Amino acid sequence: TFCSSPLPVQLRLWARPAIAMACGSSVDEFVHYRGELQNVRWEESPLAGSARWTALRAVAGGGAPAPAGGSGGGFSCGWDDVDDGPAEDDPSWHAFDELRDAEETSGKPGAGGRKLTRKEREKKRDEEQLREARESIRKRGWTENEVKWRSWLARRGHDVMVNDWNLYRHIDGECTPPSRDPFWLNANDKPLPDYEAGNDGPNEEAEPPMTNLMGEVIKPKYEPPRIRTLPALWSDVDGARLAEECLGRKAEAYCWRQTTSMVYLEVRVPEGTPARDLRVEMRPSHLRVSVGSAAPLLDEELHMRIYVGSNADDQSSVWELQDRRCLVFHLVKWHRLEAGNVRDASRTWWRQCFASEEPFENKVPTNAYYDTRKEERR
Repeated sequence: TFCSSPLPVQLRLWARPAIAMACGSSVDEFVHYRGELQNVRWEESPLAGSARWTALRAVAGGGAPAPAGGSGGGFSCGWDDVDDGPAEDDPSWHAFDELRDAEETSGKPGAGGRKLTRKEREKKRDEEQLREARESIRKRGWTENEVKWRSWLARRGHDVMVNDWNLYRHIDGECTPPSRDPFWLNANDKPLPDYEAGNDGPNEEAEPPMTNLMGEVIKPKYEPPRIRTLPALWSDVDGARLAEECLGRKAEAYCWRQTTSMVYLEVRVPEGTPARDLRVEMRPSHLRVSVGSAAPLLDEELHMRIYVGSNADDQSSVWELQDRRCLVFHLVKWHRLEAGNVRDASRTWWRQCFASEEPFENKVPTNAYYDTRKEERR
């Protein structure tokens, strides 16, 4: 047999017609037949006349014993016996290297290779993207600072307000702010003022609003909380008029006023005090207010009785905390016309709120006191 050992596919296809025509003939006839098909002149080949080719022909012609491992005393050969091929550093191998790289990139197994894993394919894709990005940057002529700035805009520029003061937080490495970068200075008609220098001159321009790439003003996602500035406590209360009309009194720690059926008492508490820390005790003739276990802020006997009531009663006395600095009592008078325990409104008038307080000079209410009844009816 001429070819008893496994040969490459191309070699087996080429050898089939030759074996059919020259079975049992010499190697010279087979090589001559292949030369006619491929238009190759073997006599001009550098292999012709070599010692290896002479030994191969001698073995094929029966001049030497068959090598060990042959089948049935026949002769077996392959292309490796005819020629070793070009050296490893020969330029002719470059075409096969490119084909192998393309097969590895696509993840398909190449000739004699293995299939790339998922991590290897991702790494290969990342390297290609990085190579393409560097080539694109080189063609565009961007500077290093401009590349950093554009990369920041692509990653986090859509949801962060950036300026010259917080730019270093968002960009890794050294980067020139837009107001210093010549690329951005040339893009504007006039350079931006140096806000970091602190030039508070009379003609200094205001800081321009932050805009996006489309020129639209960037607004915060949520409106800033409103800062309420509270006026001084009881600054709108005219204490002198209250005392003159005998309707109430304004003091340092409290302020009260009255109508024909209600008494409104406001007590000052430490600013920022939560309602859960207040200890309030209301009795028909006594009031006590304290914060936690501290000394009481108010502990006084009332001049006249009040109707405390209950939670189910609409006409009960209640208290509330306003702005965490003022405790307001809505006290229902015990003696009132609605209860039917007095004959006229003059008997519902309080000359003083607490027993320790100085009473009004008048012994009867003024006309302003009766006018409050009209306001209650409204």
